[in-house]
Amino acid sequence: MMTSELITPPVAAHQAPHETHFVKQVAASFGKACDSYLAAARLQQQVARDALALLPGVQQGQLLDLGCGPGWIHPEFSKYCTAFTAVDLSKGMLAKASSQQRARAYIQADAAALPLATKQFDKVFSSLMLQWCPRPAAVLAEAARVLAPNGQLVISTLVQGTLYELQGAFATLDQHSHIHPFLPEAALIAAANQLPGIHWQFERLSYPLYYPDVQSLARELKALGANQVAGRSQTGLTGKGYWQKLAAAYERHRTREGLPATYQVLFIRGEKYGG
Repeated sequence: MMTSELITPPVAAHQAPHETHFVKQVAASFGKACDSYLAAARLQQQVARDALALLPGVQQGQLLDLGCGPGWIHPEFSKYCTAFTAVDLSKGMLAKASSQQRARAYIQADAAALPLATKQFDKVFSSLMLQWCPRPAAVLAEAARVLAPNGQLVISTLVQGTLYELQGAFATLDQHSHIHPFLPEAALIAAANQLPGIHWQFERLSYPLYYPDVQSLARELKALGANQVAGRSQTGLTGKGYWQKLAAAYERHRTREGLPATYQVLFIRGEKYGG
């Protein structure tokens, strides 16, 4: 087993104050969920495996896992590279991942300002991390920068339309923003296409999950650490009566499988031209 290095540089100092606050909020929220995350990560595991399958299944080269979380997928990387580096914003998630001692290095960093050399990796992998970044265009640029010529990257991210059932149910009760404002896929495609020297491909897929009731969905979001990021704790969502009204509004979506929660996932694939 290799000896791994844990590196914890500071978060990028050039962020605007509101971005710095949001980044810290994301890191804290997911850090608190580092122990409960994996058991609740049904969607995350399915999407990550689908994304990983888009990379060439050749055991060669260096791989970067951008937004590694607790590192549950790291044992599967041996089919895709000879060594990999793991990066995450959350100290708690990174500590969980580093307990496996599989990566060459574990680095706590902002994905929009990576402390990594240019053209360092043959493959870049990132699954369901980009939607939590206040500057997704900068993250895409950094992923492209660290990718070596002829290298390939795969990034999956949630886009607009995710959790539309829950958003609609909330909208019947108040005007607060209860759902994270996921970007339209067109905005992400445009941002990627601004980066030169890479051939891009895009595909959007829907992933419906089903729950017996809205409380089960809320518990899963909390276990994932995603509940605080949307700022719902600031809107007074605490009373039993509110939850009852929310559940009643959500019922119109019920199917034979249960209450659906639909996630819209954009898969971004890129291949860097040789040079």
